[in-house]
Amino acid sequence: MRVKSLRNAAGARCNLRVVGQAEDEIRIDAEDALGAIEGLEVRRVFSGWGFYQHGLLFAAAWDGEFRFRTRHGRRWVYQAVDRELLDRPDDLVRAARSNLAKLETDPASAKARRRA
Repeated sequence: MRVKSLRNAAGARCNLRVVGQAEDEIRIDAEDALGAIEGLEVRRVFSGWGFYQHGLLFAAAWDGEFRFRTRHGRRWVYQAVDRELLDRPDDLVRAARSNLAKLETDPASAKARRRA
C-alpha cells in the first residue's frame, strides 16, 4: 500500500495516515481531564477537536497542541497549553473555568454562541 505524503510549512514530509493522530490523543486526554466541567461537549472541527461548554467554544486540540481560545484585540487566537497540564485534571479544570469566565464576558463570544 502506498501512502501519500505532503510537506508541512517547515518542508518536512507528513504521512497522511497519522495526520490528526496527535489531536485525537489530546482530545481523549483533555476530555477525561475536563470531565468535571458541566455541559462539556467535544466536536470535530477542521483538523482537530473543539471543546465547548453550553455552545461556547473555549478550547481546541489543534496542530498537535491543546489550546485555549482567547481574544487578542479583535482576533480570536488559540494559545497552546503546557502538555503536562493534561496530566493534572484539577489544574486543567481551574484553567478552563478561568478561560470560560473571560470568554463569557466578551460580547464577541455571545455572538458566536448564538450561531452554534
